[in-house]
Amino acid sequence: MDKFKNMLKPKPNPQQLLRDWQRKLRQECRNIERQIRGKLLHFLFSLNVQREEKSVQKAIRDAAKRNDMGSAKALAKEIVMSRKAVNRLYENKAQLISISMHLGESV
Repeated sequence: MDKFKNMLKPKPNPQQLLRDWQRKLRQECRNIERQIRGKLLHFLFSLNVQREEKSVQKAIRDAAKRNDMGSAKALAKEIVMSRKAVNRLYENKAQLISISMHLGESV
């Protein structure tokens, strides 16, 4: 039955394929932006990175006031890891934009 449907269904032209691919790339770029801003739960963990960072900075200040340097260092490491995650997300977004531009130039 699927073969019969495929015979009747016309193949999409290259312009339509390009438009579909670029639409999907733009959607992924928006998803990455949402992850960076912290509004999207993605897969198994949440990447509300920038909001989380502010609360961790406050916790570091509180730990330093209590003279608890062990937990302050651990929280500082958490901030560094979250910043690295944001940088990776920006790199991924840049790569998606680059792919989209190359697709546009190729057709």
